[in-house]
Amino acid sequence: LLDNSMIMFTSDLRDGNKHAPKNLPIVLAGKGGGKLKTGQNIVFEKETNLANLYYTMLRAQGINVPGFADSNRTLSEILA
Repeated sequence: LLDNSMIMFTSDLRDGNKHAPKNLPIVLAGKGGGKLKTGQNIVFEKETNLANLYYTMLRAQGINVPGFADSNRTLSEILA
């Protein structure tokens, strides 16, 4: 099932006490039909837009849109 799925689990806050919306923990499971690399723990550079992940997920599923929200690139680190 996970070979053909993408499942994302995340939180809106990194630190609930500080209500910090930066450096969010995100789990992306599944291979997305062979489009995603698995078995990685990636720390992206500071100020990487979360919309880049959403945009990358759309592109991996063949949904060719010019952008998503404030995305500025795909995350090639997760693409197979």
